[in-house]
Amino acid sequence: MNTSVDAARKRAEELKETASLLMAISGGAELLEWFGGVPEFRDGEIVYLVLDRAGQSRLGLQLEHFGKKAVINFEFGAWIDVDVRSFSHQNVIGGLKLRLAGDRNIEPWEKGVGCKPGSVVIELEPCFGAYGSIRADISSINLHSISPA
Repeated sequence: MNTSVDAARKRAEELKETASLLMAISGGAELLEWFGGVPEFRDGEIVYLVLDRAGQSRLGLQLEHFGKKAVINFEFGAWIDVDVRSFSHQNVIGGLKLRLAGDRNIEPWEKGVGCKPGSVVIELEPCFGAYGSIRADISSINLHSISPA
């Protein structure tokens, strides 16, 4: 069995699932268009992760792609599970994948507050700084172009 072929096949399936999920999210098609196809988030940097119980929770990634720079803002629904490690002054990721979330055990103390786990998992692959996962409903994706200095 050729492990490099298996790894390439698995990566292609993951990218296909990411693209499919992006198409179902408001703003996802514009992100795919900006990338000219399936996005590669390698070397993107997490510039913010905001968890706001009264406002809009969101994740911001700054990216450069073929000389274009932008901040991509993922806005989340109400219930968010976060497992992010090593957040620091620099948070370069090795990649980002979206996948459908599986079942999640709901603890007794969560039932009383109306736990409704998110339907999508964002996997932040390690490179330098923050990595981990965020499970949420992604309500929209916004792309903000950055002008060259």
